[in-house]
Amino acid sequence: MTIVLTENAEKTYFDILNKYSETKVVSFSRKSISVLEIIQQNNQVGSKYKKTAYRKFLVSNEVYLFYKIEQEIIYVVLFWDNKRNPINLDIILSY
Repeated sequence: MTIVLTENAEKTYFDILNKYSETKVVSFSRKSISVLEIIQQNNQVGSKYKKTAYRKFLVSNEVYLFYKIEQEIIYVVLFWDNKRNPINLDIILSY
């Protein structure tokens, strides 16, 4: 399967990186790549998010990656910092 990062996924990924130290950036980047490889091998590995088309996968203690599958494409839609208000997450994923 092909993985596509949406514009929002790229933005939220870099927003998170900008908050981290250099050491943590390297660690988070490696974990993110590893998670994407896992999802590519088994796209159902993430848990379903509520009653939506989205699945989530924990990248680090603070961040979830949200994705959805359409045909043969895995769309990464968001990196979510768990410190943020969860109501905003539902709003973002409702688009």
